[in-house]
Order: sequence, then C-alpha cells, then structure tokens
Amino acid sequence: MSEIHTLTAKNLDEFYQLYLYAFNNQDSEERRAFFNDRYEHSKVYGLLNGDKLSSGMLSIPFKVNFHGVTYKMNGIGDVMSYPEFGGHGAITALMRQAFADMRSDDVALSYLAPFSYEFYRRFGYEEVFDRAVYKIKNTDLPRVKLSEERGQFLRLPLEDAISLIDEVYENNAQSRNGGLKRENWWWHYLGLKHPRWQVGVYLEDGQNASGYVIYEAAGNTFKIQEIMYTNQLSYQYLQRFICQHESMFEEFEYASGDPKGFPDVMANPYVVNVKIMPYMMARIINLQKFVDTYPFIQKVKSLRLGVKDELIPQNNGIWRLKVNVNGTSFEKISENERNLADIHLDIQNLTKVFMGYRQLIHLKQVGKITGNIESIQNLGLALQSESPMLWDYF
Repeated sequence: MSEIHTLTAKNLDEFYQLYLYAFNNQDSEERRAFFNDRYEHSKVYGLLNGDKLSSGMLSIPFKVNFHGVTYKMNGIGDVMSYPEFGGHGAITALMRQAFADMRSDDVALSYLAPFSYEFYRRFGYEEVFDRAVYKIKNTDLPRVKLSEERGQFLRLPLEDAISLIDEVYENNAQSRNGGLKRENWWWHYLGLKHPRWQVGVYLEDGQNASGYVIYEAAGNTFKIQEIMYTNQLSYQYLQRFICQHESMFEEFEYASGDPKGFPDVMANPYVVNVKIMPYMMARIINLQKFVDTYPFIQKVKSLRLGVKDELIPQNNGIWRLKVNVNGTSFEKISENERNLADIHLDIQNLTKVFMGYRQLIHLKQVGKITGNIESIQNLGLALQSESPMLWDYF
C-alpha cells in the first residue's frame, strides 16, 4: 500500500483532475470555483503510486447542532480512485487515517453521502437521514390567503440573501436535529456551487427576515431546496410566493430535510405525491465525547452497553452508562465487547438510536440488537426520538 499524504494547495490541480475523471465531470469555471473553495476548507488525503496521485478523499470540518448540543462533525466527500488502482484497500486506508485524525481533533461525528449504503456500512456508517420529496402539479396548488398584510417580500440571489437569512436558519428548530451550523464560508460555497439558486425572503418588520425559501427553475419544475419560517404569517407569505409561480411552471417539487410527510396540509391530500427517500449516512467517531455531552431527556439507571466497532477500537468494549441529577457518567469497563452487558449493539445501530432515527425497542424486535427489555426501555425513554434532519449535501 502506498503512503498516505495530507495534500496541500500545490496538489489541488492533480486532485481536481482525479475528481473530474472519477465522477465523470466536465471542467468549467463554475465547477473550479466551488471545488477550490471546498478543497481550501478541507483536510485532503491522497495516496500516491510512485509520483502519481491514485486515490483521494476530503474530510471537511463542520459543527452540528443536535438538540442544543454542538458537536464537531467531519463530512466525508470526494472518495475516489482511478479505476486501475481500485480494489487494493486504498479507501480503507484513507478512512482509517481520517478517523484517527478526527479523534485527535476531538471530532464526535462524521456524515457522508453514499454512492452505496452497503459499501459505507463496512466503515461503520449507517443511514440516519431521510428526506420527504413532495411533487404537485401547478393546477393543484392551493389558494393562499394571508391573515394580514404586513412587511416586505424580497427576491434575491443566494449570495445577496445570506446576511438576511442566516439567523433564520440558525434559530430554526428544523436545523437543530443534527443539522449543520453553517459558517460563512459554507454559505458562500453554496452560492458558488448553485449560482441559479434564488431566495424569497419575507421581512415581517420590513428589516429582519422571519422566513425564506431557496428555490431554482429546472425546466418546467419549480424546485424548492429549503423553506424556513418562524410563525404563521411568514409561512403564509412563503406559501403565497411559491404559488404565485403557478403560470410559469407545470410542476412544483420540494425535497425536505424533515423526513415526515405532511400531505394533510392540502385540502385534498391525494393531489400531492410524497415519497420518503434515503439521504445521508452518519457514524459516531468518538463515543466517549458523544455520550458525555449527549442531551438525554431523562435519567438512566446504571446499565452496561456492549459496543462493537471494528474500525475504531477506542469505541469497542463494554461501557457503563448512568444519567442522574449529577450529570452523565460514561466509562469503559472492558475492552472485550462480548463480555456481559445489558445491551449489545454495533456502532451503526448505536448511532441510529442515539440520533433518533430508530427506537431501541424496534431494533430489538427486528433482531438488530440484543439485550434485556428493562434496560432497553430504560435507555430508550431517555434518548432523543425526533427524526434527525439534514438540509445540506457534501
């Protein structure tokens, strides 16, 4: 196996050429702009065969908001190899190095967008984020009445709207179920990558935004990327703005980060097509750090978790967990995860239940975990159960 290198600005063009080839992308000024920005803000890994870059990967530092707790999270992207160098363990080596570096940087979580769920489950990732995709014909759009006329509505390119909408996103409950805490560079990156995105912004007091919709024209489809609102009036203004495009587009589509479908918002729910689609994966990188600050919603009687993690040995073993008025106590008591424990589960299923994607009792019923019912119920009632939501892609 070739040596793993941390790449720098001097390697950018070679990494870019691998990216173009591996993903069958065409070079353009627009693509180079957003690619260079992403590269600049990432930790970049590469494997060299002789003096030629053969494989590469990005590890992008972010922070996420999980029910009021801020965790460091690294997004994995551009995982790639030239085909003649594939199948020799390059990606495994890159992943192991990235995991080690994340732990050194006190990173608790990692997300990625899979080309294959089966492939990335080998590295401890699991499906955690889904999306609800809505489609409706223009002839079926509702007629929206405002409860009152107040404020101002603006239509802007994304880059010009960021200063108005960033706080709406940051303070919205829908961005706090595992969503990114968007830094300025990431907002700017979204504008570079999606120059056709436009924003409708509602200013309730004429100055401060209380709701926005990000959208683009895609042929005959009005595609909505994101909707955030703070109250009923901002919701109504955004609805009306969207529906005012009915004569321009035949179909309206919205891929929502909230995976629960809400067809009941329509007078006739049959007119809207709603599909729940798998989206992105996650894995816990540092179990100790993740659980120590986890927002438990009630006390947990002392129990032992047997955790299996084949790629990050520091997570592997028997852990004793207790949550009471004095806080959270979480300590490893054995390196062997097969020893006696109240609940046995692997890192994938632990990630799913702690992030609220699935319930412990459900995983017990379908044979994904083992353990005694009392401990499963004790822990399950203390975990966050709202569906995780992610509005970004990397």
